[in-house]
Amino acid sequence: MPQVPSRALVSVIVRTMGRPELARALDSVAAQTHRPLEIVLVDAAAKGLARTGHAGIAVRVTGKGRLDRAQAANAGLDAAAGEWLMLLDEDDEIEPDHIAQLLAAIAREPFTRAAYSQTRLLDADGRFQRLLGGPYDREALFRSNYLAIHAVLFARSLVADGARFDETFAIFEDWDFWQQLAGRTRFAFTGTPTAIYRAAAGQSGAGGEGNLDRDAVLAQRDRLMSKWQRNPG
Repeated sequence: MPQVPSRALVSVIVRTMGRPELARALDSVAAQTHRPLEIVLVDAAAKGLARTGHAGIAVRVTGKGRLDRAQAANAGLDAAAGEWLMLLDEDDEIEPDHIAQLLAAIAREPFTRAAYSQTRLLDADGRFQRLLGGPYDREALFRSNYLAIHAVLFARSLVADGARFDETFAIFEDWDFWQQLAGRTRFAFTGTPTAIYRAAAGQSGAGGEGNLDRDAVLAQRDRLMSKWQRNPG
């Protein structure tokens, strides 16, 4: 099992289309109380991004050509050097103690290789709507994705065991990935809301308000249900 030393390297994988919100997301990584960190910036829009650091945190840019959501996530997994990994999309952010709390939750639960926080869901104007996430329940996670992608920290060893983002999913690639992890480990739960999700801000069609394509959501949900009913893991 991976150890959880106080100075474990954590890789934060940031998928970017080059939106203005990127700076805010990177600032939230730089504000983390945990060190050491690295940022793996996935240039999913093929804009030729060139960065080596942000506010004292090393940045590695990766990505060849335009990448969809799952492809960009896998490119980040391949480029990350940390023993512990997490993803953060450019229109979301994390509280300063987010990573420290996740590592502490893992340390408290032997044989656990993933942890998650609660998530504060905000509307398009930045107003609080509700909390996402509660104590871990694998069956409930199959029925509904209560984990924002940046709420979760997981061990590199899970990727070495074969967990990858399924590139046939245009959306819900994260929900599918959690099913893969759940077949390999329990998840620890911090019980505190240190992830911030601006569901209306993205363009995936799987968020909220103007960022919601109900037909696409239902179709992809049916695909995911069918996949995991055949392969419960």
